[in-house]
Amino acid sequence: MAKRKLPSLPALAVEFVSIVLGVLLALGLSEWAEEREHQALASSALVNVTQEIDTNLETLVLIHDNNVETIEILKASADSESDQTRSIIPGLQLQETAWEALVAAGHSSYIEYDTLLTLSATYSLQEVYKHTATQLADAAMSATAHSVALGTALDDRHFQEQFMGYFELLTQIEAQLLDAYRDTLDSLDT
Repeated sequence: MAKRKLPSLPALAVEFVSIVLGVLLALGLSEWAEEREHQALASSALVNVTQEIDTNLETLVLIHDNNVETIEILKASADSESDQTRSIIPGLQLQETAWEALVAAGHSSYIEYDTLLTLSATYSLQEVYKHTATQLADAAMSATAHSVALGTALDDRHFQEQFMGYFELLTQIEAQLLDAYRDTLDSLDT
């Protein structure tokens, strides 16, 4: 029987180092590819958020213009006997789906901190606005329901006087939110 020759220690060391380097290189490439995929998904999510904010801006411009004009008409009609009826429109249709998806999917960790902070502040202000608008709509519906339940006519002038401060608050928040949308879009474009 022939004796089997064992590999030398230096040959074993070279083979071991080659295998370890190959595995480390494969892991590094895999991690790099995964990081690029996360970056691409975060960029795509950011595009969706940008489009959502742009749509919200367009919607809120229309709502805000209506509400400011309505307040002016209501104030003018308080001084005269005008029968022109107008309604305040709360912007409850503003969306935050793309923002929530970005956060829920974990893509926020792949976005620059300053951008994330700006988006968070904008959507927080939007949440305050929608909450205020919801409360105003609920209060108006409650006043109307109360009037109907009592079988009395709702006095429009009295209603307007009671709610004018809230209408003005809502339009002030709208103005701030419009500014926040514009600033956010400007910062995302740069």
